[in-house]
Amino acid sequence: MNTLFFIIWGLSLISIVVFIALAALQLVKKDKAAGKKQLRNGGISAVVMIASFAIFISTTESSETEDKKEKEGELVATTANVDEVEKEAEEPKETKEERDARYKKEIEEKAIAEQKTKEEAAARAKVEQEEKERQEKLANEVPVWKSKIDEIATTNDSPTDKYDAVMLYAKDYSVTEDEIKEFEKYIITEYQNKNYIADINNAEYMLSNIFRANVITSFYGKTTSPINDFAFDFYQNTKYTYRGADAPDSDAVKANEAQMDKALIKMQ
Repeated sequence: MNTLFFIIWGLSLISIVVFIALAALQLVKKDKAAGKKQLRNGGISAVVMIASFAIFISTTESSETEDKKEKEGELVATTANVDEVEKEAEEPKETKEERDARYKKEIEEKAIAEQKTKEEAAARAKVEQEEKERQEKLANEVPVWKSKIDEIATTNDSPTDKYDAVMLYAKDYSVTEDEIKEFEKYIITEYQNKNYIADINNAEYMLSNIFRANVITSFYGKTTSPINDFAFDFYQNTKYTYRGADAPDSDAVKANEAQMDKALIKMQ
């Protein structure tokens, strides 16, 4: 591109000389109009020459700058390649024995890691299995208090005497908080399912419920709470129907059940 502008500059220079010569010739012939025309053409050629020369210089400098950058880039790349080659040359080459030893070590470390993972997984599985077995054992294990209540229920004593024996045992029973929660959930479920006084002649069932309800009320004492109120009315109905003092459909039982329903609403 800069060559083109250089050619234009040269042609413009020649045109200036030609136009000046023609202008001089016309002036000699005393043709002023033609001479001025040639001078004007020469002026236009001068402007074109100056512009083309300026563009030529500009493109030449730009080209030189780009060439310089390319050379510098090539120099940097060459230097980097040389440094890399020198670095590789400085690094000691691994022998076959060293490479085999390294591979062997990597395989051994991998085997150790895999073995450790297997052992950890086996240990976790063992702990989980033991916990599962413990929970199953607890679920199938009859609580001590239940065995005692069943023992009382199977005697030939009267319902009142059996009730008194259960109350005596409940008085000294040390209940845990987990058992209290379990007892609460149980008596609520039995009441809602209409089971709690459905079979008042089942001594084991009735005495177990009497025991649960009495332990709950003893645990909370004089504390006023919906669950304590519910347990008290549950205890009253269970006790009196089992001993034959009240019928399951008596007004007293229904009144207590109305109180129990109110307590359940408060617990929601």
